[in-house]
Amino acid sequence: MLTICTNDECKQKYNVPSDLTDMNARCKKCNQVFKIQEYKAPSKIVELDFEEDDENQAPMDGNGIKRRSPQEVMEEYINNIKISVNDILPKLEKAFKANENESGTRILIDKMIQNILGYKLEDIRTEQRIAGRRADYVLSVKGVDRVIIEAKKIGMPLKDSQIFQATSYGAHSGIKWVVLTNALVWQLYHISTGDKIETDLVFSIDLMDGLSDQEANYFYLISTQGLLRKGLLDRLWQKMSALCYDNIINAILTDEVITRIRGILKKQVNFNITNDDVRATIEENIFQIS
Repeated sequence: MLTICTNDECKQKYNVPSDLTDMNARCKKCNQVFKIQEYKAPSKIVELDFEEDDENQAPMDGNGIKRRSPQEVMEEYINNIKISVNDILPKLEKAFKANENESGTRILIDKMIQNILGYKLEDIRTEQRIAGRRADYVLSVKGVDRVIIEAKKIGMPLKDSQIFQATSYGAHSGIKWVVLTNALVWQLYHISTGDKIETDLVFSIDLMDGLSDQEANYFYLISTQGLLRKGLLDRLWQKMSALCYDNIINAILTDEVITRIRGILKKQVNFNITNDDVRATIEENIFQIS
């Protein structure tokens, strides 16, 4: 697994066995002693690709009044999300300070699903069970189940393992998006099915320090309006998957890239080195692959 030095001026990454989790380690680069924890790269800020819909392309309506563009409609919806989040933030802060129980947290999540994400009561099903799997919430758009939500007590630390039941439900039902939330933090996961079921974190929204523009965009992606945009969320997932850490490493270590790096180095130092020399140095000193 990947871990990272906690020194803000260093941030050196290391590949270590997972059984070393919570043990102390000393950074080779800055000599900082830190506790080994699995490092997950933060979600990249990705610009949303907007797909025009045929029904929204007409510039004028029947009365000669200019119609709003799809981009303008989206921006207005995102602005409404910001307003709705600001309205509920004081209640979230109060509930967090009062250590509200899971039942009270559910009431807040219910309001957020309706007021922020725009789902109507008929689009929300709770405590769903199928073939031994359970889901706290199942959200549908135009009658099609699209998102599962696993709800936890407000402020409870969130872990990947907490979405096991929801992930199993999603894989069995053909739903590929799972949200894990404690009302303050909202994490979206993608479910992949194949030889085994896998979940990958797509993005995380943390309302403890307010709502950023990017987080408002993320809320839009899982809202009713966002999911009505064909392929919008899928394109974000595909882009982030393509740019994941493992894919970048594999691309850099290909013979084609290594050969180009070797050629540049030879021009710089006027010394002949082999592809194996370059690859070994990159693996050891840059990616910490042993």
